[in-house]
Amino acid sequence: MSELLTKRRRLRLRLAFEGVVVGIFTGIVIAAFRFLIDEAEIYRPIYFEFLKSSQNLLLYLLTVAILIALAYLLAKFIKIDGQVAGSGIPQIKGILQNKMQMSRPLRLIFLKFIASTACISAGMSLGRAGLSVQFGACIGNFFNKLLGRKSLHNQTSIESKYLLNAGAGAGLAAIFNAPLAGVIFCVEELQKKFSPEILMVSMTAAVSASAVVEFIFGVRPVFEAITPTFNNVPLISSQVTFEMLSTMPPIKFIICLVILGTLIGILGALFTKMLILSLDIYDKIKIGGVKKFLIPSILILPIGLIMPKILGCGNILVDELLINNFELSMLIILYISKFLFTMFCFGTNAPGGIFLPLLILGALSGNIFANVGVICGFFGTDWTVIFIILAMAAYFAAVVKAPITGSVLIMELTGNFYHLLALIIISIVSFLISDIFGGKPAYSALLERSLRK
Repeated sequence: MSELLTKRRRLRLRLAFEGVVVGIFTGIVIAAFRFLIDEAEIYRPIYFEFLKSSQNLLLYLLTVAILIALAYLLAKFIKIDGQVAGSGIPQIKGILQNKMQMSRPLRLIFLKFIASTACISAGMSLGRAGLSVQFGACIGNFFNKLLGRKSLHNQTSIESKYLLNAGAGAGLAAIFNAPLAGVIFCVEELQKKFSPEILMVSMTAAVSASAVVEFIFGVRPVFEAITPTFNNVPLISSQVTFEMLSTMPPIKFIICLVILGTLIGILGALFTKMLILSLDIYDKIKIGGVKKFLIPSILILPIGLIMPKILGCGNILVDELLINNFELSMLIILYISKFLFTMFCFGTNAPGGIFLPLLILGALSGNIFANVGVICGFFGTDWTVIFIILAMAAYFAAVVKAPITGSVLIMELTGNFYHLLALIIISIVSFLISDIFGGKPAYSALLERSLRK
């Protein structure tokens, strides 16, 4: 018995050390990735504003040429390695379940880093969290190979899965500066079981990755307002705070949570079904290769000129929602446009995820709900921010079916820990309503579809 305990202690110590190493390297990769994407989020609307005002035909033609080149780049890289396509999280789930094998990790990181940075920076409505999860898992797998753990597909390779899982959690932690959410994501979504070993390696990896991103590179939280400027004029305010809001009677507040959670549960179920449908439609019309990626690529130009807010990941849009009072009609237009363009982009299987797009859609849903409530006199405008925050967690729970991860993630993203009970209530409601309306866990549904094909 004592010998067994000694072995377990040694295992935990070794996993803790390996988790730190994987977390550090994951943090370096994700910090570079996030820096490039954040810069693109700032300067893309500035470019389209300049393009719109210049009316320069040559500049328009150059933009079209770049977007066509983007389609060729995506098609070429996916042809080299099929795992460049898509979110990355379904692939990692498949590998952990012994249903898929991972590509060469360093090659996959190189190709997917370039391809995903290019398509998201250009303006495709795709997320970066799934990509970061895959980057972290690749780094974990690379260290498995260095340590001589060559196979993930036998009973003796359990430590390989620990390290791959920890790298995935570190990727999520680093991209969002949310180490606790990264750990919980490992347990709730990827591994779906708990053990002290999983907790140990996941915690050390997530904390190490977050520390690299936050303290060495100084990368800011995702929903901390960024101040892009054009001709030295701020485009949005630089201050976003989540303070305690005026008190609403508890019964009335719970009723609001149930109503909002119900609505978002329905929207979340629709979102997952439309994700699968968008992939199926592209398959049915038999458009492949470059032609498939040309559809969303070319759409970037008119959308950038008419409605640039829906391009890219969209985290700056959340900052604007928290600062500005949008008209109800504009919020509805933004929601529908963001939803449809996300489906156009994701349906091509371009390298990019759904984390941030679904959080943006959640924020828009919460803002719409708040505006309707204000118009009907149910509550004041000071409750708009809290409903935006709660709706993001609810949308995540309805789509990903990981309510604990969603609640903790939103708390870490916003820096607001006062509304944990409300986050859990609305997440449970949206989760159950999504179930009733046939909503499947998005990543599991995407994995099932991939395995069928």
